[in-house]
Amino acid sequence: MMIRHILKQTVTCRRLNSWILLELAGVAFFLFLMTDFFWIRLKNYTEPTGFDIENTYVLKFKTLHPTAPDYADPGQSARTPAEDLFRIIDRIKLNPEIEHVSLSLHSSPYSMGGYWNSLRIDSARTPSIRCRQVTPSWFDVFRIRTADGKPLKIEETGYKQVILTKDVAELLCGDAAGANGREIHTDNDPEDPDRTARVTGVTGLLKRQEFFPYEGAYFEILPPSGFEQWMATNGNITQIDVCIRARPGSGPGFRDRFLSGMGDRLKENNLYVSSLIPSSRLRDGVVGKDIRENILPMTCVSAFVLVTVFLGVFASFQLRIRQRRSEIGIRMAMGAGKNRIRSHIVQESLLLMALATVPAFIAYLNMLHAGILDVWRLPLSAGRIAVTFAGAVVLLSAVVAGSALWPAGRAASIHPAEALKEE
Repeated sequence: MMIRHILKQTVTCRRLNSWILLELAGVAFFLFLMTDFFWIRLKNYTEPTGFDIENTYVLKFKTLHPTAPDYADPGQSARTPAEDLFRIIDRIKLNPEIEHVSLSLHSSPYSMGGYWNSLRIDSARTPSIRCRQVTPSWFDVFRIRTADGKPLKIEETGYKQVILTKDVAELLCGDAAGANGREIHTDNDPEDPDRTARVTGVTGLLKRQEFFPYEGAYFEILPPSGFEQWMATNGNITQIDVCIRARPGSGPGFRDRFLSGMGDRLKENNLYVSSLIPSSRLRDGVVGKDIRENILPMTCVSAFVLVTVFLGVFASFQLRIRQRRSEIGIRMAMGAGKNRIRSHIVQESLLLMALATVPAFIAYLNMLHAGILDVWRLPLSAGRIAVTFAGAVVLLSAVVAGSALWPAGRAASIHPAEALKEE
């Protein structure tokens, strides 16, 4: 009965309420967009990445400049740059604090590297997905597990090996277990033998970084000869990542101990280790950039808008209640208590909010279905819509109720005699 009465009164005062409804609809629409933005980031951030970077480091290599004092003439060396690289890696493996060492081509976590390709098994084909070229020990360094949570074991074979992520295996074969042992073709030329490989493992779901969704990817297992061939044709040593995992308990001083303890053993001919970067620093650079460029500006804008909206709605409600001063006084003269007057005004404000939410929610749904909003980080789903709706309504209710409480308190303190005199 009370809600029906408030609704009837709201309709009766539609001219007075129209501007407030328009203002609240704009605020509600912004809150839907804001809640959707932050929910996507929060959901992705709280999901596991699929790899473990604790105690892991990335070694970057460079070659001496021809003018450097220690520069050796390549023509006088009996070893290739690839052989120099493998000699350095063999020395690193002998370090007692090192647990695993791997080689990869610009494919360490948070490097955002690799190249994009499509895969095909029979008639099933993937869209263009990311490929990482790594050695088998790469999965040990970053503790990447199989789809069922077991350690990934890769044995040397005489054919080209490919490791799929779980979502790619399910797309191509229906389930992860059915992909093992299958022949797979890369790119668009299935007849080229160099583009044919065999699936020898399936990992769990993987991300590129915390704020990204899970993305389908695959790994090409490169033997040492593959890196020799790549270095012979490419020669860009900066794209090679040597990733290491230190043993548990190595502590924060591992980097300095490693570099000082290895000393000249990290150099061979013109090739040398230029830097040892903790994976956590790479993570901070990638994730921190997303926070600085996207999340922090949106947080500042949202805070500014919420404060501005609170003050604007507060002023609108104060003006609205002042215009109804006589009506409120008459209600009190007829026996309505202060708490009842205050509750009535707050309920009326929340009803206005509910009416304004409807067109704002419809506009949000239209933008979502049209693909204007981000559907890559989080696909369209009933859960996403429900969380966004609930979060926006709770925020808007808090703003509206908080904005209406003080004017409602002042209205409840009106002396009935003064109101009757004005009337």
